Amino acid sequence: MLQVLGSLFIIMTGSLLHFLYEWSNNNKLVGFFASVNESTWEHIKLAITPAFLWLVVERHFYFSNPNLFFAKFISMLVMIIIIPVAFYTYKFFTRKNYLVMDIAIFVIAVITGQLVFYLLLNYCIVNNYLNHIGILGLIFIFFKYITSTYVPKNNFLFKDPITDTYGINCNK
Repeated sequence: MLQVLGSLFIIMTGSLLHFLYEWSNNNKLVGFFASVNESTWEHIKLAITPAFLWLVVERHFYFSNPNLFFAKFISMLVMIIIIPVAFYTYKFFTRKNYLVMDIAIFVIAVITGQLVFYLLLNYCIVNNYLNHIGILGLIFIFFKYITSTYVPKNNFLFKDPITDTYGINCNK
């Protein structure tokens, strides 16, 4: 039941975060956690931000589960991978974007990530080293998450297809 609530929280919060930067009058602080453009990376952030927030709730309920951080790390990787792979796969065949497909991909990525979290959480005890890898992986994701909007790589994941710019500062 908690994973269903988590999925709903991530989907609804992520949907609001799609508009929050613009609603905040382009506040650069808001840009750390909300989408600042239409790049694939910024859409991945829409899943990552609420997933990190939801971890606070999950930590409260699963604090004694030795698989918690490994399960969360893998579930976030699943979301991070599904969004661009599914998006670029359908776009390869259709040659254009469809809002319904973009939303469906986001929802599928979140639900799949939460399902993976649930399965790993309830798996036999994960090796303690894997849980440490999970903690390090979450730290890495968080670091990339907070820096990639401000210092984006010049590749297709970070390029806004509308403005042909990268990141919050619109560097060409």
